[in-house]
Amino acid sequence: MRLVFLGIAGSVPARDHNTMSLLIGEYLFDCGEGALRALQALGLTDVIGQVFITHVHADHISGLVSLIWYYMLTGRKRELLIAGPQGLRSAVLSLMEAMGTPLDRVEPWLRFRELKAGERIGCVLTARALHPVPSLAYRIDLERAICYTGDTSPTEEVIRLAKGCDLLIHEATYPPGMEKEAPLSGHSTARDAGIVAEEAGVEALALVHLPFYMFQDEGFVGEYIEGASKHFGGKVFVPRELEPITL
Repeated sequence: MRLVFLGIAGSVPARDHNTMSLLIGEYLFDCGEGALRALQALGLTDVIGQVFITHVHADHISGLVSLIWYYMLTGRKRELLIAGPQGLRSAVLSLMEAMGTPLDRVEPWLRFRELKAGERIGCVLTARALHPVPSLAYRIDLERAICYTGDTSPTEEVIRLAKGCDLLIHEATYPPGMEKEAPLSGHSTARDAGIVAEEAGVEALALVHLPFYMFQDEGFVGEYIEGASKHFGGKVFVPRELEPITL
């Protein structure tokens, strides 16, 4: 099973880093700025059958209209499903209309589905994430089990969703030591992610949605990994963008 991180930066792009997006098989999870360019660089743009959005903040959907335009201009005929929390359809349509997208050219193949926590589409199961806007975390059960949190404070719903997964992909917007500040904006620290991973009994933990302002150099990555590893006995890593991972 192919897993590729297309972007791991939080809030806005950083030097050499796109905002959140990852590809698991033919499923795209979030579509931040730079996602289309990353897919093109990998030659994987046309493999996508379904897009799952965790929430409608810009760093998670800002690349979506570009992706839709690409498919429109290249004559896509295969259905593209865009799924996510309540309010997703109106948000995406508003963006498309604001950018002058000719809706009659995308309506034949573009579909939306708004999901509730606990709902399943095929191999993808949802749970509520704890964030200021409607947000979902996803569990993907293919050859391996993967859980992607999106943006969230630590929550029992995500722990239950991730139980026994081979890989937990957990946001770590704040550095270790800011556990009081992080939940005020619906986020987590690397330490929080480690605790969630340990309680969920996963095999490995990937830290993502890292603060854009830290990417002036990569030295902070060790601090993040150490902060999570103090509370989680499995493998902890910060993904490298555009490098496929085989699970």
